[in-house]
Amino acid sequence: MMDIIKLQDLNNKVKLLEKELNKKNEEIQKLLSQDNNKGKYDKYEITSINPGEKIMCINFVSMGIQDINNYGLVCKNTDLFIRTEERLYDDFPQFKKYETYFEVNGKRIKRFLTLGENDIKDKNVINLFIIEE
Repeated sequence: MMDIIKLQDLNNKVKLLEKELNKKNEEIQKLLSQDNNKGKYDKYEITSINPGEKIMCINFVSMGIQDINNYGLVCKNTDLFIRTEERLYDDFPQFKKYETYFEVNGKRIKRFLTLGENDIKDKNVINLFIIEE
């Protein structure tokens, strides 16, 4: 008799867990479809600021080629530079085929550091250079 009660209890728990799992899967699918429906610029939307983070706008200018003239991106000081570079290439895909580097105030930017770690400030102009082969 005790085993039947335990078995029923376990079956009830399994059913509850299955319901929770289905609910979570529905939430995941809903979030994924929302993400896929976002516009090109929405995926870069700043939705929250943590202590120590600052919203800033940085401007890009291409040197030698006049394709980019004062192109601004809104970002946070804690964003990796490589992510802003990726966003830049989304709008200027022709630069993907070149080897490039960036400078701010005459200093070369390290791609895998944050904007803050690269000493990039609000309204700084970032120069994009193409490495000639």
